[in-house]
Amino acid sequence: MSICHAPAPGGPEALRFERAERPSPAPHEVLIRVGAVGVNRLDAMQRAGHYPLPPGTNPVLGVECGGTVVEAGAEVDGIVPGTRVAALLPGGGYAEYAVADHRHLVAVPADWDDVQAASVIETFCTAHETLFELSRLAPGERVLIHAGGSAVGSTAILMARSIGAEIVATVGRADKARRLREWGIPHVVNYREVDFADALREIHPDGVDVVEDFIGPAYLARHVSLLRWRGRLAFVGLLSSGSCQVDVAALLLKMLQLRGFTLRPHSVAEKAAVVERFRRRWLPELTDGRITPAIHAVLPFGQAAEAHRMLENADNFGKIVLRI
Repeated sequence: MSICHAPAPGGPEALRFERAERPSPAPHEVLIRVGAVGVNRLDAMQRAGHYPLPPGTNPVLGVECGGTVVEAGAEVDGIVPGTRVAALLPGGGYAEYAVADHRHLVAVPADWDDVQAASVIETFCTAHETLFELSRLAPGERVLIHAGGSAVGSTAILMARSIGAEIVATVGRADKARRLREWGIPHVVNYREVDFADALREIHPDGVDVVEDFIGPAYLARHVSLLRWRGRLAFVGLLSSGSCQVDVAALLLKMLQLRGFTLRPHSVAEKAAVVERFRRRWLPELTDGRITPAIHAVLPFGQAAEAHRMLENADNFGKIVLRI
């Protein structure tokens, strides 16, 4: 089978296509014929050598896919060959075949293609866990969501909108701001034109309840100042680096909570619980069309390097998917 990986760290040009043996599923796993794979920022970080893999992880890129089960391990119950699925993977998605724990996949509706299946599970799991499990966003609360044009950011916006939260989103391009306003998001801030904190204070002088933060140190002090009493912040990414100073008195007096999240290092059981929460809470809304995630581009597998360039240049609004 064909795989795509980065034998040595580098830019998108470091990606290589090679032949490899088709994997065999362990007793608790299934083998999936991959039809499409979602492209995520951690793929680019891994390719560049900036994402240390958990021990024993498949070094082939790709943490989610859509495809068809072709073989089930001896301990797998209820999933048979021919089942079309969206799967959360520990790695190995940039390939014609991949293995996944049977608890880390969901059967998809009959009218979905593999591209739709590959575009949702990692993104929706991350957005749900950070917005609702960690930050406990409730209807009517105010939420600041950065990277509003990214796959996770745009998904978080759709989720927050669906429960009736008040949303302030940031983007870095006018076309992305326009797309979000078309979604009915009235408060969209272009951080390249104005300071997002100043803009937010004009919208909500007393701040927000929740921050979905993809930036990290560069924004942390401002986030602490913007959060209201018992505010919550979830770190979802680190688009900035280094360290920063924080007003600890504000953390104490406002009783703020700052929590970090990354999905890949979770244990098998923890990931199974994450996938089950996605299945119960969001798969019904995806199935009946109440939520339709944005897919920016679908590229052939051979254009993986172009997909990475597109992602790293922040050209995308929503998901980038490779069709195998």
